[in-house]
Amino acid sequence: MTHVEKRLLILWFALAFVVWNGVYDMRMHDAVRGYLVDVSRTPGGLGIDMRQYLHRGFVDAIAFSSAWALGVFLAGMVTMWTYRKHVVSH
Repeated sequence: MTHVEKRLLILWFALAFVVWNGVYDMRMHDAVRGYLVDVSRTPGGLGIDMRQYLHRGFVDAIAFSSAWALGVFLAGMVTMWTYRKHVVSH
């Protein structure tokens, strides 16, 4: 692996991490907001278990953020493969 390819790999890892963190934060924000809205609409906030509600949001956030980060990282791997095949060979 060349020096340029190592730097590209590091950059794609960093971008995938940023995407993971951003999507995770958005999904958790939506889960917390949904919980607060549901509690505010329920008389006395009774009957809504915070742990169960936010656990579903947590699982959803992990799944979505991991899928998006994997997609970004795979796009990076395809970019590196294309770079190696077409640019380095010439």
